[in-house]
Amino acid sequence: MIDPQVHTVGKGIHKDIQYPGNGPLPSYRKDTKALFHFRTFVNNDERKLIDDSRAWNEPFELLCGHSFQLDSWEDAIKTMRPGERSLFYCVPSKCFGYTKLSKTLRDMQKKKVEKDAVITKSCCGNQSTGYCDLDKLTGESLIFEFDLLSVEQPGEYNKQVWAMTSEEKYKLVSELREKGNNQFKDKNYDAAEQNYAKAIGTLEHLALKEQPHSSEWNEIEDLKIPLLLNYSQVMIIKKEFATALTHLNTVLNRDPNNVKGIYRRATAHGALWNVDESTSDWQKLAEIDPSQKILASKRIKDLQVAVKQTELKNRQRLKGMF
Repeated sequence: MIDPQVHTVGKGIHKDIQYPGNGPLPSYRKDTKALFHFRTFVNNDERKLIDDSRAWNEPFELLCGHSFQLDSWEDAIKTMRPGERSLFYCVPSKCFGYTKLSKTLRDMQKKKVEKDAVITKSCCGNQSTGYCDLDKLTGESLIFEFDLLSVEQPGEYNKQVWAMTSEEKYKLVSELREKGNNQFKDKNYDAAEQNYAKAIGTLEHLALKEQPHSSEWNEIEDLKIPLLLNYSQVMIIKKEFATALTHLNTVLNRDPNNVKGIYRRATAHGALWNVDESTSDWQKLAEIDPSQKILASKRIKDLQVAVKQTELKNRQRLKGMF
């Protein structure tokens, strides 16, 4: 299945140049950034397409010298010139890590398309990626088609979050939170939403390096709480109540007695006509913070009145139909 015209890049990787590219081979030292589109095929007679980065409307960025999870990709890219398109035939051992990478990229795309995207379970069982086609790739030889768009040397570009040191990431979180707070005060809610989301995403990058439930991991999770609360408040203002609930549930799963979280979740539930859930949250708020008893009682009564008025209107509407 490997064309005899191709040549070996490394043990288990064979290259077939489709278009030669331009200029000399770039220097691929540490922190060199390669920007490229890729397509992935199963290496058999059918050559089934698995992924195509063009369908996601953005190329892939690879930063050299950072122990990328798929070392065959970095080995392959280092043989390419800007403008070049080549196929790389990889034996199964050189494809290890691709399913994890593909799952990550697909999940990211789902989140971009829909804020509340639920990552579905695979039909192939609990121990799966969540994508049947990826679950079937174990032990398969793959073909990677790369179109190298550009190569940038260190200092010629701004670092992406994943390429930053931990210290740089913590500094970025602080800056994004401050920007978001200022934009919120100015009622620039769209900009505040973006900065809060970036800050939360940066903390998630940091958490990936830590053992779940370790002291370092717990510290990062605690730092996310005020950002999630701020983000959810923006969602409530924008009447995106379902999105607000998703993040408030995350807050309250970690900190069940968080007063702001309970207050905002009660508000979101009420707006969605989740009467029992909203009432329960208002009652809990009154128990935890006695200073909120009068307000909680009023909100419960307001909700009950609104429900009765809606029921009355519905009955009257039904009467008019017969």
